[in-house]
This record gives sequence, C-alpha cells and structure tokens, in this order.
Amino acid sequence: MSISTRLMTFAEFEQLPYPDPGKMELVNGEVVIVMPPPELAHQKVARATFLILAARFQDRTWFDHTGYRMGPGNWLEPDVSVSWPDQQQDEKYFLGAPMIAVEILSPGEETEEKVALYFAHGAREVWVINPRKKTMSAYVSRGESVVFQQVMDEFRSEAADGLVIRLSDVFR
Repeated sequence: MSISTRLMTFAEFEQLPYPDPGKMELVNGEVVIVMPPPELAHQKVARATFLILAARFQDRTWFDHTGYRMGPGNWLEPDVSVSWPDQQQDEKYFLGAPMIAVEILSPGEETEEKVALYFAHGAREVWVINPRKKTMSAYVSRGESVVFQQVMDEFRSEAADGLVIRLSDVFR
C-alpha cells in the first residue's frame, strides 16, 4: 500500500514516523507499507530460514528490520539476509544489496520490483518464499543474467557454496 504520490529521498524517508503495525520500505522513491504484521506461519519460516543460513554465515546473517540502503531512493528490509563479507556501510546502515535476500510473502505483497532492485544493487541470490502455498522461488545472478528456479524439494545455493536448502526444513 503506497502512502506517497511523489518520489521521496532516503533522507526524507528516514525522518518519517514508523507505522505500527507493519514495516516500511522505500522502493524507487515510493514509500511502501508491508502490512499487516507477520503471521505466525511467516515468522516460523523466517526463523527456520535464519537458522539454516546462520549455521553457515553466523555473524553475517540478519533477521527482519535489518535494512539496506540502495541509492538515494531505495530502502529494503528483507525478512532474512546474509550480508557480503565486505558489505559497505556508513555509520548507521548497510549500503547496497545483501549477498542473499530472503523475502517471505505477506498477503498481497508484490516482489517483482524488489527482486529487480536487489540485483541492480549487487545481490547474488534472492529467495521468495510463500508460507501459505509452501513454495520457494530462487533467483540467482549469473554474470549479466538472473536465472529463475522454482524450488521443488531442495535448492543448492551458489552464494552459500553449495549449501542445500530443503523445503521440509523451511516449512517444519
């Protein structure tokens, strides 16, 4: 749901009051509120995914509300992310896209524009997980192209050096 009709800079976005419930993101200069707050099924998938990635990446795995500033008009908060080993940051925030971004769909949420932004700003992989349908799609950057994969049983992450993500572990 958009709350702005004009494009906004990150500096303006940073000064907005925080909504309760939900979270805000800035996508191509437009403020987007992802609502309602995450359901329990969403949080269970987020926790399982976080634990799988944290076992491999420990201090570089982040939970919801860890934001990434991508240029003057974009601020995204993936549900789970893995930052790059040398992730750029300023005194307050990560800069650029994470190495792996995990988006867990909320009802009515659109991800196409966000997936494109992640790759435009340097992501290696983006995983889109639908807790209601118990499905996962993986987008993988390979040079100048992005390859889409509908995950059936398991996904072998190139960004995580072959780590195998089993849907049965994600949807326990």
